Amino acid sequence: MDGVATSLCLDLGLRIGRAIDLLSAVQDFRESIAALLSVLGGQDGVNKSNLRSVFSHDEQATAPRAHLVLQAWAAWRAATLSSISQRLDAAPRIDTRPFSESRLRILSKLARDSRCITKLKPMRVENEVDSENFSCKGGQLNVVSTRFQTRVLTNSNQRIEVESTNGDKVSKFSGKAVLVEGRAAHIALTSSQANFGLAAEGKTETIRVTTVGREGPTRAEVQRANIVRETLQGRCDILAQPFFHALWLAGAGNDPWPKWTKTVSYSDVGLYFPQAKLNGSQRVAVRAILSNADEERVTLVQGPPGTGKTTVIAAAVSSILSSAYDVERTVWVVAQSNVAVKNIAEKLADVDCDFTLLVSKDFHYDWHEHLYEKIMDSVLRSDDLTENIDLIETRMLHSRVVLCTLSMLSNPRLPVITRLVPLQTLMIDEASQVEIGDFVPMLHRFSHSLQKMVFVGDDRQLPPHGANHVSSLQSVFEVTHLRQKAIFLDTQYRMPQQLGSFIGKHVYDDKLKTVHSNGAQCCWFVDVKGTEVAKGRSWINTEEANAAITEAREYYKHGKSYRIITPYDAQRALLESKLKAAKIPWENKVFCVDSFQGNEDDYVVLSVVRTEKIGFLAEVRRVNVMLSRCKRGMVICASRAFVEGAAKASLVGLLAAEIGDSAWD
Repeated sequence: MDGVATSLCLDLGLRIGRAIDLLSAVQDFRESIAALLSVLGGQDGVNKSNLRSVFSHDEQATAPRAHLVLQAWAAWRAATLSSISQRLDAAPRIDTRPFSESRLRILSKLARDSRCITKLKPMRVENEVDSENFSCKGGQLNVVSTRFQTRVLTNSNQRIEVESTNGDKVSKFSGKAVLVEGRAAHIALTSSQANFGLAAEGKTETIRVTTVGREGPTRAEVQRANIVRETLQGRCDILAQPFFHALWLAGAGNDPWPKWTKTVSYSDVGLYFPQAKLNGSQRVAVRAILSNADEERVTLVQGPPGTGKTTVIAAAVSSILSSAYDVERTVWVVAQSNVAVKNIAEKLADVDCDFTLLVSKDFHYDWHEHLYEKIMDSVLRSDDLTENIDLIETRMLHSRVVLCTLSMLSNPRLPVITRLVPLQTLMIDEASQVEIGDFVPMLHRFSHSLQKMVFVGDDRQLPPHGANHVSSLQSVFEVTHLRQKAIFLDTQYRMPQQLGSFIGKHVYDDKLKTVHSNGAQCCWFVDVKGTEVAKGRSWINTEEANAAITEAREYYKHGKSYRIITPYDAQRALLESKLKAAKIPWENKVFCVDSFQGNEDDYVVLSVVRTEKIGFLAEVRRVNVMLSRCKRGMVICASRAFVEGAAKASLVGLLAAEIGDSAWD
């Protein structure tokens, strides 16, 4: 019913009063078949298979109209059942009439944006597994995932399709993932023939594994939906909270700003960072982060590539920990990705700041332990969280700084940490990649302790996931009243002068300065006579991949540190396989653009892929990320005819034109 209420507001400008959300009357998880069965009167008289079919397509444009009619009938039928009438009478009503226009539209947008993001989750994912090494016994297929992003997961709403190939013979089976331990996944097959077909030695040469069905909601997504619904039902007061007002309504809310742990003047928490000399804009940013002034309770810092965003965070943390006047203040630093959090942790370790890094078991175990070798003593895995406060306190070594992903803030075990280190000052790195509604669960959960929010990011780099499909999605940097106050870090130190000056001119309106020792040409193009080829929803270019491997071989032979970046995941997989075939170290060498923001290397090889339509190159924010990763030099593999033709107005085309003929090899 919350979806109906918010759609009435956004689409028709209508209000609704005393509406009943049927699923609020049951105790089961709302997304489950059990909840639907409960609201429809239980198992008796309900065809479970038909129920699953009718309600599993409710968010697909291709769902039969009959399913919509049956859903409406089921809602009417549920309201007439005597077995549920008492629970319906007691269920809280949704009433949008008391809300002001602005507040109701904010709630409605939060709900709709969330639904739109859910629709972007793919219905099919090809799981990258070791296709030649697997086993099958007792109707259970055991496979090993080879890539974290496409690993096999357990989910009651999804099924697994398995395709086995032996010569020209292809067999298909289905099943459910019943257990996942790190890379190892165990799939219970439903076909009685599957065990025979897959288990016989020499019977099967390779397998393909595909997950079918949309992934279920995360904890944070469930919490966000619940908060909006309960607010519409009058059971949640998030609209009164000052930080909610500051983000969405351009001012403090009905509740006063929370008091600081100690009443200190602005100058008492001074800037202390002896490890490095900060430039003028960095000092301004750090002082704003340290400020206790109410007008700076929410602080935005825009940091273009290479401007030292992580250094600013480290300087602020170091200053807080070094303050003799406020020895109780705590700091939580979060980011959307585990890699971004790890990068901050390494920076804090370099400047001798004590911290605790919370990492999910799913990300760490059997996948990424190697990423944390330098900071292992500071790592606390999510499955190690226990109610034993003394044990946790010993593990944390009395740290006042905690690092984790934004999703970790929804972990039900987190209170064991927040009792020791309350969430007071919150810094969000790469905040321009976070859809603003994703902060709702955190604001609600930590309203009793949160004192300051700092957003560090860049709205000229990667946008929130899905923003290119859902135009209404925003980060805090797209909110006008917040963006106007953002502090701009104005000097970049990563890119050589040629590239830094180009990015400053074409992306940052000549406001970004470059300080770098290399003033010579740093960027070259390789003219590749290749062709773009569609592969599923992605693209590959085999000739370009070969050219990129040639460049990689030279860097490897001369002991130079490099990475290969491409816009398309299919090309990433092709490049990785070719690195393996060439016997060149391949792990952590090839990346899609979206997974490489915040990272850098001495040399970067780019594979553009497209040769006909501009595709990815039309997205300035993503191309900015792609072009701004190198510290010494960059090679771009692309078709010259394409770059100087269809793509001439893109950043890549402008870069080639600015360098001239000397750019092309």
